[in-house]
Amino acid sequence: MAQVNFTEMGKVGLDGWRGKVGRKIAEPVAERTHLTEDQILAIIGAVFLVLSTWNFLKLIRRVIAAGRTGELTG
Repeated sequence: MAQVNFTEMGKVGLDGWRGKVGRKIAEPVAERTHLTEDQILAIIGAVFLVLSTWNFLKLIRRVIAAGRTGELTG
Protein backbone atom coordinates (compact mmCIF):
# COMPACT_ATOMS: atom_id res chain seq x y z
CA MET A 1 0.00 0.00 0.00
CA ALA A 2 1.28 3.47 -0.89
CA GLN A 3 2.38 5.81 1.86
CA VAL A 4 0.40 8.98 2.45
CA ASN A 5 2.35 12.23 2.49
CA PHE A 6 0.39 14.42 4.91
CA THR A 7 2.79 17.33 4.48
CA GLU A 8 2.08 17.57 0.77
CA MET A 9 -1.64 17.08 1.38
CA GLY A 10 -1.71 20.05 3.75
CA LYS A 11 0.25 22.23 1.37
CA VAL A 12 -2.49 21.80 -1.25
CA GLY A 13 -4.51 24.43 0.66
CA LEU A 14 -1.85 27.06 -0.05
CA ASP A 15 -3.05 28.52 -3.30
CA GLY A 16 -3.02 32.19 -4.32
CA TRP A 17 -3.00 34.69 -1.47
CA ARG A 18 -3.10 31.85 1.07
CA GLY A 19 0.22 30.60 -0.27
CA LYS A 20 1.76 34.05 -0.04
CA VAL A 21 0.64 34.41 3.56
CA GLY A 22 1.77 30.90 4.44
CA ARG A 23 5.23 31.33 2.92
CA LYS A 24 5.76 34.66 4.69
CA ILE A 25 5.04 33.29 8.14
CA ALA A 26 6.39 29.73 7.79
CA GLU A 27 10.08 30.56 8.11
CA PRO A 28 9.84 32.74 11.26
CA VAL A 29 7.53 30.22 12.93
CA ALA A 30 9.82 27.33 12.00
CA GLU A 31 12.79 29.16 13.53
CA ARG A 32 10.92 29.48 16.82
CA THR A 33 9.55 25.94 16.96
CA HIS A 34 10.82 22.40 16.51
CA LEU A 35 8.86 22.06 13.25
CA THR A 36 10.25 22.40 9.74
CA GLU A 37 9.13 25.07 7.31
CA ASP A 38 7.35 22.40 5.23
CA GLN A 39 5.47 21.20 8.31
CA ILE A 40 4.37 24.75 9.13
CA LEU A 41 3.19 25.23 5.54
CA ALA A 42 1.26 21.96 5.76
CA ILE A 43 -0.46 23.02 8.98
CA ILE A 44 -1.41 26.42 7.56
CA GLY A 45 -2.66 24.80 4.35
CA ALA A 46 -4.69 22.25 6.29
CA VAL A 47 -6.32 25.03 8.31
CA PHE A 48 -7.30 26.83 5.11
CA LEU A 49 -8.66 23.58 3.66
CA VAL A 50 -10.76 22.94 6.77
CA LEU A 51 -12.12 26.49 6.75
CA SER A 52 -12.99 26.28 3.06
CA THR A 53 -14.73 22.95 3.57
CA TRP A 54 -16.64 24.32 6.57
CA ASN A 55 -17.84 27.35 4.60
CA PHE A 56 -18.84 25.14 1.67
CA LEU A 57 -20.87 22.86 3.92
CA LYS A 58 -22.60 25.86 5.50
CA LEU A 59 -23.52 27.06 2.00
CA ILE A 60 -24.91 23.65 1.07
CA ARG A 61 -27.04 23.62 4.23
CA ARG A 62 -28.39 27.07 3.35
CA VAL A 63 -29.23 25.94 -0.19
CA ILE A 64 -31.06 22.88 1.10
CA ALA A 65 -32.94 24.96 3.70
CA ALA A 66 -33.93 27.51 1.05
CA GLY A 67 -35.19 24.70 -1.20
CA ARG A 68 -37.32 23.28 1.59
CA THR A 69 -38.73 26.52 2.98
CA GLY A 70 -38.52 28.88 0.01
CA GLU A 71 -36.72 31.38 2.26
CA LEU A 72 -33.15 32.51 2.14
CA THR A 73 -31.38 32.14 5.52
CA GLY A 74 -28.49 34.17 6.86
